[in-house]
Amino acid sequence: MSPASQRPGVRRRLGVRGPVALSLLGLALVSACASFPEPTADVASALASVRGAEELGAADVPQAALKLQLAHEAIERAQALMAEGEHEKAHYKARRASEDADLAIALVREDAARTAAQAAKSRVDATEAEVTP
Repeated sequence: MSPASQRPGVRRRLGVRGPVALSLLGLALVSACASFPEPTADVASALASVRGAEELGAADVPQAALKLQLAHEAIERAQALMAEGEHEKAHYKARRASEDADLAIALVREDAARTAAQAAKSRVDATEAEVTP
């Protein structure tokens, strides 16, 4: 017997409530961890970011196309995780998809800026060639 059960007053005070209270406390802790909300807003946000990247032409920029593909795959995985009830994992996967799509957008904009800078440099070079004999 445990030392607590050898003392008559302790057992009488706890009675049946002790194990029941501990069980309820354990159940509350487990359910608190398992009650992550369904990340539908995160998935919708990721889908919107992917659409934005597609509209900007991410498929035409090789690095952006790769990030766009990764975003598509992450969204598919997030939706599968949601169906399995793995809401926390789905949340993080949807966030990853959104970040990949945002990076694709940045890469498209970088490519456009680089192209514009090269065109401007070409115009400057052409003007300098006309001016200098």
